[in-house]
Formats: sequence, structure tokens, C-alpha cells
Amino acid sequence: MNPPPHRVSVVLLGLALAGPAASANELTVNVSDNQGQPARNVVVVATPKAPVSAPARSPTMVEMDQVDRQFAPYVLAIQTGTRVLFSNNDSVAHQVYSFSPPKRFELALYHGKPREPVLFDKPGIVTVGCNIHDNMIGYLYITESPWFGTTASDGVWKARDIPAGEYELQVWTPLLPPHEWLQTQSVVVGETSARASFKLKRGLRPEPVPIKDKRVRDY
Repeated sequence: MNPPPHRVSVVLLGLALAGPAASANELTVNVSDNQGQPARNVVVVATPKAPVSAPARSPTMVEMDQVDRQFAPYVLAIQTGTRVLFSNNDSVAHQVYSFSPPKRFELALYHGKPREPVLFDKPGIVTVGCNIHDNMIGYLYITESPWFGTTASDGVWKARDIPAGEYELQVWTPLLPPHEWLQTQSVVVGETSARASFKLKRGLRPEPVPIKDKRVRDY
């Protein structure tokens, strides 16, 4: 069960309520830690509170690679119905698995050519690991909203062509304690571009460190 959301302050610029016929705009979200430093790999999701004109959905496939005994990217945001190809471009073999309720699966030990892609058809948070290397961990955030992504190294995520209306804006990262993983705020996107700012309650834990020593070959 996901922990209850925490409220955070959000600053919105140039916003106004808009009717159903309003044009699509751009929403820029900036996420920082408690020291004001950019927070990267933070999932951002904008979910409309009322029906809006959403882009047509089509089956997609994305990739989560394995390099230097870590998953790349470390955090991957996808929409329900997406297939994920767990490639292995590492120097060793891996056995990817997850026990998370939204998707339980296990891929037999492999190296080089990836196994069949895994379909993620339910929303939620999925933690993935390797049965061979306990230090490996990655996360998938599956959402039903078509407006989602992760922040870049500058702590910024942008939603382009997002229809005007009221949204639930949500940020999530595995680098905070579990009870602080989820933070949400209601926002309104108007007829001009909008900006929102999240400041997390504390500093983020470091991401897992890749193992780059190619001399170590266990599998």
C-alpha cells in the first residue's frame, strides 16, 4: 500500500481557469531538495481532475538497460500498457525479477540478447532487482495519465501540449524515506504556459553506485 500523500508548496505563474475549448499549453515543473539543489530522477505526473482531450494511446515499448551492475535508468516512468525490454549490456549475466504487486515477474539468467519484454498493465510502483547481484535495484512508476516523466539533472520536467484544466500534480522518488515518497498538489493550467515548483522536505539519499571494474566476472 502506498503511503498517504504529503502536501507541498507549489508556485504557479500566469494561470487562469479555462473552458473545455482551451488550447494545449506547456507545464514546467522544477523539483529541488531541502537545500534548494536540483533533484534528478524524480517522477512527475499530471493527472486531470476532469475529462480533457488526451493524446491517442498506442502500444509502446521502452528499455531499461543493465550496465555496470545497475539498472539504467535507475527510475523509469511509463504509462499502463507499456512493454519494457530489460536489455543486458553488462559484462556479466543478470536474472531480473520483481515481487511488487502491480507486476510480479522473473527473467531467467541471461546475457547479451534480452528476454521477451514485460507488459506493465496495472498502475503502481514496481521495484526490480537481480537474483545474482543484491546491490542492483531499479524502479518503475506506472501511471494511467499520459502526462508524466522524470526530472533531468537540472531538476526540471516539462509537459508539452497539455490541455488547460485542473490537475493533480504528483512527485515521487525512491530516494526519500517511505513515508515521504509521495507528494501531491492540485494545480490549474490556464491559457498560458505554467510553472510549478516542488521543494522536498529533506535531502535525497545517494543513488546506487555502478561497479565499473570489468576484471570482476562472476557470471
